[in-house]
Amino acid sequence: MNLLNIKGIGKKKEEILNKMGIFSLLDLYKYLPKNYEDRSKKVDVINAVPEIKQYFELNIIEISKTYFYGKNKSVSRAKAKDETGVINLIWYNDRFTLRKIVVNKTYKFFGKYDQEKNALINPLVDDLNDDNIGSIVPIYKTIKGISNKELSKFKDNLFASDFNIEEYLDNDILSKYRIQEINIMYKNLHDPKDNLSLYDSIYSYYFRNILVEKLVSKMYRDELNKKSLSYKIYNVNKLKNYLDFDLTKSQEFAIKDIFDDMESKNRMNRLVIGDVGSGKTLVAIFAAYQAILNAYQVAFMAPTEILAQQHYDKHKDLFNKIGIKSAILTGSTSSKEKIIIYDKLINGEIDIIFGTHALYQDKIIYKNLGLVVVDEQQRFGVNQRKAIIDKGESPEILLLSATPIPRTLALALYDDLSLSYMDTMPSNRLEIKSAYMTIYQEKKFIDFAYKQILEGRQVYLVVSRVEDTDDLESVHLMKKKLDKYFNKKINIECLYGELDSEKKIDIQNRFANGKIDMLIATSIVEVGIDVPNANTMIIYNANQFGLSQLHQLRGRVGRSDIQSYCFFVSSEKIKIDEKLDFISKNNDGFKIANKDLEMRGRGDLYGKNQSGFIDLDNSFLYNEQLLSDVNKLINRDLKINSSLEKIINEELYKYKDIIMN
Repeated sequence: MNLLNIKGIGKKKEEILNKMGIFSLLDLYKYLPKNYEDRSKKVDVINAVPEIKQYFELNIIEISKTYFYGKNKSVSRAKAKDETGVINLIWYNDRFTLRKIVVNKTYKFFGKYDQEKNALINPLVDDLNDDNIGSIVPIYKTIKGISNKELSKFKDNLFASDFNIEEYLDNDILSKYRIQEINIMYKNLHDPKDNLSLYDSIYSYYFRNILVEKLVSKMYRDELNKKSLSYKIYNVNKLKNYLDFDLTKSQEFAIKDIFDDMESKNRMNRLVIGDVGSGKTLVAIFAAYQAILNAYQVAFMAPTEILAQQHYDKHKDLFNKIGIKSAILTGSTSSKEKIIIYDKLINGEIDIIFGTHALYQDKIIYKNLGLVVVDEQQRFGVNQRKAIIDKGESPEILLLSATPIPRTLALALYDDLSLSYMDTMPSNRLEIKSAYMTIYQEKKFIDFAYKQILEGRQVYLVVSRVEDTDDLESVHLMKKKLDKYFNKKINIECLYGELDSEKKIDIQNRFANGKIDMLIATSIVEVGIDVPNANTMIIYNANQFGLSQLHQLRGRVGRSDIQSYCFFVSSEKIKIDEKLDFISKNNDGFKIANKDLEMRGRGDLYGKNQSGFIDLDNSFLYNEQLLSDVNKLINRDLKINSSLEKIINEELYKYKDIIMN
């Protein structure tokens, strides 16, 4: 059977499915929703909850004419009721939905309730016998030519056939670890009956994926560990003598961990987890120094050009003093300079090279790559990490991450990596003073920021949106508002993902060089440059961000001995936000990570807002119970049968091109 055997799929639809990466029945079977919208809970008008999408069954009692205003703008209205009360229906810029309904007929509606207007805003409408409302609806990523409804129908028709896939886990394992049979799991992921069974299916899906991933990873690493580099010289004192400060205890411990790895017969594969500003980069520099002393080259990869340039600029003088030859290679490096660098790398005339993805281009050949350092490792895809690692025979791997992860979770999540935790800060750092504010105190914290600018400091201002919305601050709206407020007395610039690379680099450079007073940005600055002179961070609609992300954003300031400040701004006037209250009183990233896990719950399907969306995302990668059970199964109960062995071998073949962590 092929796609054309499924009812509803003709040649044109097959071509569109191919563009989506769906070429076979198995591809269609495994093409999962990106998320789900819970439209299953029917609500009476009297119990409508503000700002949440809900499902109602309403009888139409009045339909008004559509009102047109402005350019291509319209408002359509109707009035409806159920046994408990009357409610308005309002559609903005949608004059067609009104044509689907008639007076005295009852329909299903799904939309967000606006208490002030006593109305559903832009609700979906369906007949009573339609299950598009009244159930949990899978939302697929689609392209032009295939609708979400059509794709769901194709799945239904596929399930009606006798197509199934082979189970590779024994029944006793399925029972012991509460894992759904593979076909039941897939069918329920495409057509969930209720929240509980969907939860079980998502849990089973991630359990299976992580299990196979870990088995393949283990096999791959066993192969790599047959090769190891030889280290004979161990000397950190020369480098220490050039520092004008003492290492923290965490840095000392992490350096010892790394040197122990280098002495061992196995290849180093270590992740250093440290809070923002804890000094992870310096630890990596000590590792690099050790590799270079033993005649190996080092590649230091950063996620952005500006960060790579900053690492290079910060350490090149130190390297010059101790006789280490360093260079930088990014997309912005001139063609002439690139050719020179290529020659020096292959001839061993560069000891350490900083850069971005440019470090693993096909043209680059290292004479003797012995250590790969990957900064902000979560920002690089598996293909990128593998590409740079393949430039050496069997280089040591050192990964750096500023995303705080609770220790027990990290041990379960990264059981195939050695871990170093850095939880002490340099002694010259002052604790960032944080405050939880509401939007109604805006003048107070904006005037405070202005005072800091007048004293020669710089300010970050983060918002959650680029374009204007009804209820959230945006980059462009904020720029317009503050230009007017300050009468253009200060230099304000905007930074967000949609800008081209050159523009982004230019803005970040000018901010780093003190040419910009206030940088209005999205969370793109979460992983950014080190600007010691920036001492104030203002985060609007802070409740839209997760706790760990808020802590990362706060970590953009407080990077010198200057007193720094962070304002977490809520749009709520009275209601206390538990998350913002907590983070404004806590600066310890690891405590914050634990609180984040506690607040999200272990395997929380609904994310951080009450939109009714259930995400099929990576939240289960942070479920301690799941990770612990997968590790337990691998170490205790698993017997690899022929079906599982086949899957492992297939994935291992792909794994030659990628590598996890």
